[in-house]
Amino acid sequence: MGVWMWRRGAGALAVLVGGVVAVPAAAQPVNLSVGASTLGYGVQVSTALIPGTLDLAVGINHLSQARTGTYTNSNNSIPYQGTVRLQTIPVLFNYYPLSGAFRFTGGVMVDENQVTAYSSNPNATYVINGTSYPGSQVGTFSGKVTYRRLAPYFGIGWGSKAGRHPGFSMGFDIGVLFTGSPNVQLSASKSGASPQLASDVAAAQANANAHASHYKMWPVIGLRLGYDF
Repeated sequence: MGVWMWRRGAGALAVLVGGVVAVPAAAQPVNLSVGASTLGYGVQVSTALIPGTLDLAVGINHLSQARTGTYTNSNNSIPYQGTVRLQTIPVLFNYYPLSGAFRFTGGVMVDENQVTAYSSNPNATYVINGTSYPGSQVGTFSGKVTYRRLAPYFGIGWGSKAGRHPGFSMGFDIGVLFTGSPNVQLSASKSGASPQLASDVAAAQANANAHASHYKMWPVIGLRLGYDF
């Protein structure tokens, strides 16, 4: 699944880059960069819409990490194996209000960030909404965290304008991705056989969503190394 999503994002980037390349040669100064940020590792291409003042930048960010542990709070104790996948496809505008490299950046990102987790251990003890269950009664416990599809972005940064001069360049960005509240989904495969388990899973999900509703923004800090053509 992760490979498929990466290929889909890379395909979208290729289409966007193709659109940039299709611009007449006299109007297509281009910067190609790679970097790392709190959104993962990324590649980005930008081109000048108004040379020296306004650039269009498109790209893709990606990072996937596996996690294993036990989720614990006052009402829950649940072992898990999970994957944190960061993937965003930004379409951004860089505005340079001064003659230097300082810029304002705004636009939107396709937000495919998500967390998936599961647990299936018949010998474990699960505490769900304050009630203890043997693993054999729970079956497979699954969780998923997703975000709304489109997320606005605003930030500031520093870096070379696209095509300002040929050669290598560096860029720095700091901003906020307005993700909205995450959506948490929890399930237990054997909850259909136990009304109490189904009720506790639903309560745990409601509690998790209430807690997650406080986190509506994703801080973004990143560095890039690019080449101006």
